[in-house]
Amino acid sequence: MNRRWLILGGSGLGLASGWGIWSWWRSAKTGGKNQPTPDPSLADKSAADKPGTDPSTDKPSTGTEKKGPPKSSIRSGLIKDPTIRESPEAAITRGTGLAWRKPELAEVVTPDKWLAVRPLAEPGFAARQGGGVDVTDDVLRAVVGDRDLAPGPVVYAIRGAVSDRASNPFASGHRLTIVPPDHLNFCCTIGVWDPETKQVSTYAASTVPNRTAIVSSALGVQAANMLLPGVFTYVPGSHSNYKKYGFPFSIVGALRQNGAGGGAGSLKALRATTPLGMQGASVSTTTDDNIHCAETPLLEPYDRFSSEGCMVVAGRYTPQEGHTGPWARFLKDAKFKGRAKVTVILVNSTQLPVV
Repeated sequence: MNRRWLILGGSGLGLASGWGIWSWWRSAKTGGKNQPTPDPSLADKSAADKPGTDPSTDKPSTGTEKKGPPKSSIRSGLIKDPTIRESPEAAITRGTGLAWRKPELAEVVTPDKWLAVRPLAEPGFAARQGGGVDVTDDVLRAVVGDRDLAPGPVVYAIRGAVSDRASNPFASGHRLTIVPPDHLNFCCTIGVWDPETKQVSTYAASTVPNRTAIVSSALGVQAANMLLPGVFTYVPGSHSNYKKYGFPFSIVGALRQNGAGGGAGSLKALRATTPLGMQGASVSTTTDDNIHCAETPLLEPYDRFSSEGCMVVAGRYTPQEGHTGPWARFLKDAKFKGRAKVTVILVNSTQLPVV
């Protein structure tokens, strides 16, 4: 036999023997069951597409839940600097084409109704617009009077007063400018007051419901309110659970009006009776006006902040991005971790001495 064919034949016999031995070993390992060859197209599936743990419940997910909006971002296209004022007309144009987080609102909150909401003129914001107010240790002590304060830094909110910066670090005082809240822009300030050091910091914020909430609440689609001024006791905790909107997480690090550790109980608030605004609103009560970041999965197309009554600080939180913007710096100053209670002050800028 030709030497060349002899070598090839011997090699083929060796390969066949090797294949038989390998097949016998594989069969023994798998109990005789055939194992399909992996599909290369599935090899690069991300962890986000596989069953895992739902961070809002700590329970294993099935992998069959409906997929919602991207988890890495809540809302694109917004003005990033909270000190920049946007006109309602510009907001309508910017919001065109963006999906509603609550589809039932799309037919109710029409552009004409949303544009018709009036800024908060009462009690005197319009008359004192442009005036200045100082926020200092002395001013805040005058507001709280002889009330007992919870140990640690105090959170204060000034409705209808803004800084020309998104945030200001701890200092002995900061000057703010009075503006009527327009239920669109960040027309309020939320800050941290340290009674021990007599230092205060400020952050761009809102203490009023947004326009979508006002219109839809007045038309009976959802409830929205505006907390009346006062001194309250809040508790650290998480805000809401947005899983049904495709965002399986809660906003951690927030302050709750009421929670497992107690809280302020029921507080007085105003509820909109007309889609035109909070003027002439009826006095009611609320139990769920928390303090959290401004961007949440409930942020609707035209709005810059998400609030049906909660007080919000500019910025946002997602598990992927963590806490961002002024909200992140606010949490660092406020030092909620390990605390059972936090004193919260809400005051209208028109209640403070004008400078």
